[in-house]
Amino acid sequence: MLIDIHIGDNAEYTLTYELFDNRVANKIWQWWKPGANNYDFVSRTQFYGWGETEEDIQAKLDESIEHIKRLKPDLFVDDFDLNRLHETFPDHVHGATGELRHWLSMFNYHLHHLEGAQRTVSNSHKVILFATDFGEPQPEPLELSDYELFSADKRQDYLYMNYPHVGKHIQELYADNDVDVPAEHIVPTHIVKSDLKAYFGPDKLKDSSYYKRVKRWCGQIAHKLPYPPDDIRLAIGYIPIGKLTHKPDFDMISQNQYLHSVESR
Repeated sequence: MLIDIHIGDNAEYTLTYELFDNRVANKIWQWWKPGANNYDFVSRTQFYGWGETEEDIQAKLDESIEHIKRLKPDLFVDDFDLNRLHETFPDHVHGATGELRHWLSMFNYHLHHLEGAQRTVSNSHKVILFATDFGEPQPEPLELSDYELFSADKRQDYLYMNYPHVGKHIQELYADNDVDVPAEHIVPTHIVKSDLKAYFGPDKLKDSSYYKRVKRWCGQIAHKLPYPPDDIRLAIGYIPIGKLTHKPDFDMISQNQYLHSVESR
């Protein structure tokens, strides 16, 4: 099973991934078959680590904030705090539709991007993210056996199912040491969705002690969690679904930062 990710305004470059033999990868492959994948994307331009500066990202963040102010000025008061809007993003986006939902999503993308750029000293953390819109294809619940696929590792040239929810997952909470998160914002991955994350940075592997530390940390917020700290359904990490079949051309990716289309074959 192969998936082609075509990038550039006119599909100038293609990234081809061979998918792994698991149920989640197979389901995602079916969704991207030609003729069945005329989906809308939340964004086609989420390319992280491809030469953009913090100033570039800040400009996009400012643009999204201006649009949110225009569409919903009551979100902004005199003591407006950017971090507060970030924390309450799940509350606002759940009831939003149309243009407002789009710009709230862009705000969330750009703020996470800026935070990542500020934490990373180089552009070694290269990622492409894309999510289909909130309607089609309809996501499906994960089966219990699918939770065995989750991994906290990041492997070079791997393709992952991206986090498909509005909220925060366990690995993100642990990395931020966010013990104050509202319980309703804790949303472990529990569906299969067509959203993908292509990772091009160096391998970042976790040993068994990492999972022990995460579970021990979860004990601090056990009263907020939907499952016990050692439950596999907390879904630590992401599901790897494939690997690149060729060496990526970073120059071509940098020059064509636009998701044109995706198809399986």
